[in-house]
Amino acid sequence: MTKNLLRGFTVLLLGFMFSCDNTTADPINNTLNNPGGSGSSGGSTPTITGPRILHKVVANNVTNHEFVTTGNVLEKAIFKEASGPTSFFVGTPTYTSGKITKVKFAQEVNGAPANTLTYDFNITYDSGGKINYTTCTTMLNNMPNFNSEYTYTYDGSGKMTKIVEKKKSGSTYTHFTNYNFTNTGDNIIKMVTEAGITNDAGVPDLSATVLTTTYDYTAYDNKINPYTTLPRTFFVMWSLVHPINFPSLSANNLKSFNIVFPSFTPGVPGAIIPGDYTYLYDSMNYPTSDQTQTQKYVYKAL
Repeated sequence: MTKNLLRGFTVLLLGFMFSCDNTTADPINNTLNNPGGSGSSGGSTPTITGPRILHKVVANNVTNHEFVTTGNVLEKAIFKEASGPTSFFVGTPTYTSGKITKVKFAQEVNGAPANTLTYDFNITYDSGGKINYTTCTTMLNNMPNFNSEYTYTYDGSGKMTKIVEKKKSGSTYTHFTNYNFTNTGDNIIKMVTEAGITNDAGVPDLSATVLTTTYDYTAYDNKINPYTTLPRTFFVMWSLVHPINFPSLSANNLKSFNIVFPSFTPGVPGAIIPGDYTYLYDSMNYPTSDQTQTQKYVYKAL
């Protein structure tokens, strides 16, 4: 779990800054922060004033996230990995009757599938359209690794308050992780994860060590989170792979956070990672870049 957390932290915080762009050369969206500016392929582009969808996140002129879409339908998400200039983590959703019912995440190197860890999520919904059950099969080097089952809890207003994950090795339950959420309005302001072992039937063994990680999302702006222009279900699955990314589900943009990791040595505090973000916005209240304009958000008009 710690490996996934740290990998996900790199995804969100650094935006895969050490990377190489193997994606299409669409022009970057012109904004009020870049009046009359040029896109990545040179030409000037008009400001988007109507509906839009997030297309790319670019850091230091390198595309780190790309979302391949047709209209408002997400076909593929490509995340640049820090492990090398041609290594990408690719998420591909499958739709049934307009809903995402499967998402597969897999590594690609030089444009070809790599024989590393893959995640296959299968998703079901309740009668109100909320995710109520998910399974995930993982493969490591083309060999079965483990399976996970996820159940979801919501409050009376429909906000997600808890996800319970139970891992299996074969048919035997081995581990659990609880994701506990605190919401204010449409933003997740806190998440506490509890991880430990279970008995063979999947019941948590609370007599054993339970590792707790606390994510305090201490401040948001009042502008529009660009990830909310894309399917929410996809980002729930992405966040289950990398839990640091759960703020992508919030309506507004995260400005500061504080993560307290568990201590593995008695009497020694767990590691604390703080972080801060600042943004520039366009006239429609979408972020267009960070304050330094190192990381830019690129949109497509709908």
